[in-house]
Amino acid sequence: MHQENFPVNGIIGIVANSAAEVDEAIAARLSSVEIRADLLLSNQVDTNGVLAIVRQAKSSGLAVLLTLRHPTHGGAFDGTEAERVAFNLAALEAGADIVDAEVGTEAAAELLRAGAPLLVSQHNFDGMYTESEVSELTTRMSAPSANGHQPLGIKIVPTANTIGEAARMLQWVEARGNGEPARIGFAMGAAGAASRILTIGYGAPITYAAFGEAVAPGQVPMHELIDIYRADQLNAKTRVYGIAGEHSLTSFSPFLHSPAFAARGINAVYVPLQTDDFDDLLETADVLRIDGMSVTTPFKEQALAAADESDDRSQACGASNTLVYERHEDARKICAYNTDFDGVIMPIAERARVSGLNIAIIGNGGAARGAVQALKEAGAKITMFYRNADRGAPVAAEFGVDGALLDALDDSFDVYINATTLGTNEDDPSPLPKSLLKRPEQIAFEMLYQNPNSRLVQDAAERGVQIVRGSEMLVAQGTVQFDHFVGVLPSLEEFSENFERGKTYRF
Repeated sequence: MHQENFPVNGIIGIVANSAAEVDEAIAARLSSVEIRADLLLSNQVDTNGVLAIVRQAKSSGLAVLLTLRHPTHGGAFDGTEAERVAFNLAALEAGADIVDAEVGTEAAAELLRAGAPLLVSQHNFDGMYTESEVSELTTRMSAPSANGHQPLGIKIVPTANTIGEAARMLQWVEARGNGEPARIGFAMGAAGAASRILTIGYGAPITYAAFGEAVAPGQVPMHELIDIYRADQLNAKTRVYGIAGEHSLTSFSPFLHSPAFAARGINAVYVPLQTDDFDDLLETADVLRIDGMSVTTPFKEQALAAADESDDRSQACGASNTLVYERHEDARKICAYNTDFDGVIMPIAERARVSGLNIAIIGNGGAARGAVQALKEAGAKITMFYRNADRGAPVAAEFGVDGALLDALDDSFDVYINATTLGTNEDDPSPLPKSLLKRPEQIAFEMLYQNPNSRLVQDAAERGVQIVRGSEMLVAQGTVQFDHFVGVLPSLEEFSENFERGKTYRF
């Protein structure tokens, strides 16, 4: 349950640069803003200008949280505590609904004694608190002043190194008792991104987002938080899905799945599960209320190993890219699927008959394994190419296909598939010589989608051969994943449109 009497709520836009951001908040249909007075002052807005912004926001119907943070606590105001108190009181006089001050500061103590509507905050930019530290902080921050005034809310925001650490803050939010101050909690850092999205669903009255450049590590862009994740609409019954991997924050999968949930009226959200420790994520899944996840490099083999049941495709290639949590009362089991098969086969099948094609697969990791098994089942002739024979040759032998060092790659193939990470960065070279692309019926398949103009794609376009971009693979396998998640198969057209809309947020 959200704290009903807390004066700001929902997604709160951070006004940190100019008064124009108040207009952005109105255009985004927000109900509240945080006016970061310290950042505005450092951006050449004087005191009267900041107070004018407070009045502008209030006259526009926005609830206002005023924050004047000292550098010690990650802010930019270098005045005295007495000056901080005076400024906060002036802001309240100008119409601010609540002010933020850090626990243990003179400003917080004085504002509380004065009966000011107060959010007591604590940030840790260096790491995570232990459970006992959080408990002690909660007691200190919630304590009333000597004259009986209590803060309206308490906010604890540490920095998470793992998604499990971030989940602790969601548990803390959820544990608020009746009559206690509102709790605002999530984690900074890449591992904390999901907690920023999900925190309102655990009972926090607000989550924060910047209109422009992030003002805290791991902050989710404003319009993604509103339009894609619908963070202010989440609740205790929201089903959580996500993309698990080392680079989940750059994934386009949330742009495919979350809008598809919304279009069908499904109370679900799909979030980035940024992690370099898959076991930690698995241990945290129940806390995060996860019902399913897409799994990407390098965790596909671990995903299969974690499952209670798995489909034939996963077993055949030794990897899974989709986990579904089936819950029945107090029991649950994890089911593993491999939709990379669909992602590989469907785009090629639109351009040629797969059976009988002579296909070169470059790479020997999880992506390559899925492609080999899918195309082998479809009747293609496969040769795997790799840089390291000690690693690559056993994989080729495992699947019963030809294998060779990358230097042996020639122009005899109908399809060239890049199943490596080469091409992620703009300056990466192509995994194969351009001279091998000779015939218009040849297909160059770039599995990566993060860089839509990889060198392989550029070379293929220049040589006039057919191109399969990674976005096609993402869309194709994503539709089947969605079906595994909720039992509904979206069209390729719907997910393609979702992908294109997603590009407007990232580029």
